[in-house]
Amino acid sequence: MAEMAIFNALKHNYNVAYLLPLRSIAFEKYRSLSSVFGKDNVMLSVGDYHSPQLGDKRILIATYERMDSILRHEPEWLEDLGVVVVDEIHYVGEPERGPTLETVVTQLKMEGVQLLGLSATVGNLEEIAQWLEADLVYDDWRPVELREGVMDSKKYEVLFEDGVERVEKVTGNAALDAAYKYLKEGQVLYFAPTRNKAEKVAEEFSKYFKPDSESKEWADKIRLEVEGEFGEKIAKLVERRVAFHHAGLTNEARMIIEDGFRAGVIRLIAATPTLAAGVNLPAKTVIIEKYTRYNKDLGISEPISVSEYKQMAGRAGRPGMDKVGISVLIAKDNAKEVFEKYVKGEPEPVKSSLDSPRALRKVILGLITRRIVRSEEELEDFISKTLFGITMGTQDAMEASKEALRFLINMGAVAPSLAPTRLGSLISKLYVDPYGAKVVRDALRRRAGKAHVLGYLHLISMTPDMPKRSVYAKEFKKLRRIAYEREYELIVKDHEDLELWASALKVALVLEDWINEVPDDVIAERHKVYPGDVRVFSDTASWLLHAYSELCKFLGMKRHAEELGKLEVRMKYGVREELVSLVKLPYIGRVRARKLWEAGIRGPEDILQKRDLVAKIIGRKVAEKVIDAMLGGVRS
Repeated sequence: MAEMAIFNALKHNYNVAYLLPLRSIAFEKYRSLSSVFGKDNVMLSVGDYHSPQLGDKRILIATYERMDSILRHEPEWLEDLGVVVVDEIHYVGEPERGPTLETVVTQLKMEGVQLLGLSATVGNLEEIAQWLEADLVYDDWRPVELREGVMDSKKYEVLFEDGVERVEKVTGNAALDAAYKYLKEGQVLYFAPTRNKAEKVAEEFSKYFKPDSESKEWADKIRLEVEGEFGEKIAKLVERRVAFHHAGLTNEARMIIEDGFRAGVIRLIAATPTLAAGVNLPAKTVIIEKYTRYNKDLGISEPISVSEYKQMAGRAGRPGMDKVGISVLIAKDNAKEVFEKYVKGEPEPVKSSLDSPRALRKVILGLITRRIVRSEEELEDFISKTLFGITMGTQDAMEASKEALRFLINMGAVAPSLAPTRLGSLISKLYVDPYGAKVVRDALRRRAGKAHVLGYLHLISMTPDMPKRSVYAKEFKKLRRIAYEREYELIVKDHEDLELWASALKVALVLEDWINEVPDDVIAERHKVYPGDVRVFSDTASWLLHAYSELCKFLGMKRHAEELGKLEVRMKYGVREELVSLVKLPYIGRVRARKLWEAGIRGPEDILQKRDLVAKIIGRKVAEKVIDAMLGGVRS
């Protein structure tokens, strides 16, 4: 349906935007649409929050956030935009991405752009169609038939709609034994409840397969891209045709694992549920170990939603390879009850997540700076057309919106007339939460002269845009001690929300280790984080350092602007300043860069002139790849 809409738009000389929630899915869609419409017609825009540069291609593939950024910068390309395809539209209910998606869709709807929303897991289809002002088209066709079952872990039987299948008891663990059974029929995706469990499952199944030349080749790809003990751990599993997959992986490791699975080399992936929503990676069989998840805030295990179950089960069945896909959900002795709830159940209604103060601050400032809203009446009109306004009622939705508006006026981002100030326009283009901008502005105004690195990192980690980490009792004592010993370095020395303050300090210490070239394995052990987590923190910090450097320039705080700008470059690569020219090169991570530096290799020219020495330091295979890539161009 999406391809038909795109074809029709191109036929009438309109541009098309295809929106997706995650970069990983966007890359897949880029490959898919390029094969249908040609690479000359398709462009991908999933970068950071800097000003987007769009070319003259007719089809744009972008994440929800990237499309929002594009709308804020108003490039000429938008003038010919006729159709927008919104894939995975159920993400409108997701707290992080939902508000952006809801705002983008509402704005496009008001501008008369044709919208096509796609989802397989929406319970309130009519309500979503009403919001989109669209006709509802329902189709339960699947390219591969899905056979859903629930396993009774006491009886060792899998209950399907058409009968029961026995599972041989091999390990005594029902989920593992189900995976053993169905591995004989093809690849398996095993959904585990935690990262640690996913890794243990992969290690268990590594005993099941033997390495071969092909799997060793894929393992070497991991070693090339992922340095340190963590990379070696993944590589050894891939050698044995298994892998784990969770948010703690680096992007490079994740892509190699996914490609290895698609190529059929990796036979089993043990993953956390984020994989179900994050990437199109079908398998012959899906095993779902648990239908409950631990809620750390409440301290109890809660049943997962039917929607989440459907997302995981829906990964069973490989188009073009399988006639039938199989999903098996593990239950105790209540298989029939679980079958009725999850296999026969309908997805829950999708609700708006635009009701949080953080979401409303950002959204309303964007509407005002783009002059979509010029008065309270126009704000009410816009809110009434959102899913938030439709489901909550315009009056109640406006009460929450007015509170956010008062905050924006009081901080000087919006004038009482609802005209955007220069400050508000800058904050909107930088894409940061206005509250975060106020926190940074007020703190740095009180700080005469430049601050220490830890102080800057802790300050940006206090803002709502930075992901947070839970702080346990033992860690809290340690953090208070560090804060006492290094108090002179901190800008925010105390805070009424001690949990937020401590969490921000924990993140800041991770970031400090990252830019000081502390090895990934040491960071992981010291702070109990994965390399992938560190990359999320560092990527976010790099963006925030850029944004607040620009904010400081605007406010005339030159020293702070300069220091934040220097930190941005170091944060991007995780190095001290002297290594920046080396880590910009392909295949040269911070570990290899430091080894080269210590051997007297200072930059690209040295690498080309001292090739034998480079090969001795980082290995001939890696050195050859570096030089080949250099001769073809340096990474930006």
